[in-house]
Amino acid sequence: MTPPRTVPHAAFRTVLLTPVDGPPPAGVPGTGFEARIHSPAGIRSWLLSTVRPVGSPAPRSFLDEHLALDLTAPGAARWRRHADVLHLGRTGPVRARDRLCAVLRAFPGCAVATADGTDGTRFVLARTGGRLALRGSPSAPGPVLGSLAHAWLATGGALTELVALAELPAPVAPAPAPASAPTPRPGARRGA
Repeated sequence: MTPPRTVPHAAFRTVLLTPVDGPPPAGVPGTGFEARIHSPAGIRSWLLSTVRPVGSPAPRSFLDEHLALDLTAPGAARWRRHADVLHLGRTGPVRARDRLCAVLRAFPGCAVATADGTDGTRFVLARTGGRLALRGSPSAPGPVLGSLAHAWLATGGALTELVALAELPAPVAPAPAPASAPTPRPGARRGA
């Protein structure tokens, strides 16, 4: 029996979007969502800030699963036709839209294409025609932004509703409870 093949440069990702209770952080407009990404690399959480049109219902918790692929990784060409999210790597801001459009034309199953601009801007283009350029989010690599955009689009949202992104600190595991002393049995002698 042949062992299953792995795809180290691709990630089957599960993104859980959960509305954040309370007002958004200071200086961030709109509604906050915690976006928890589960991938082979581990679990990372992001704060996704959105602005929805007046009268639009806010999405509730939502789960999205998809295949994200970094085209700059060795061997990526073999899997690109299966990906929902494709990341191009670095490109100049002037050519970004043309290159992202070419990816979406070449791979009809791809819903979201991303690129990292040479000036630090992150570019996203969706098959729906929506586009996004985020500046000032250097902590969000293009493949992560693509996964978050895919999840948001799956809720019925639009890319133009995404206004800010920040990585949340990893949760700290609670300290284990101290081991309790065994309860002596009735009638047992102490020290025996």
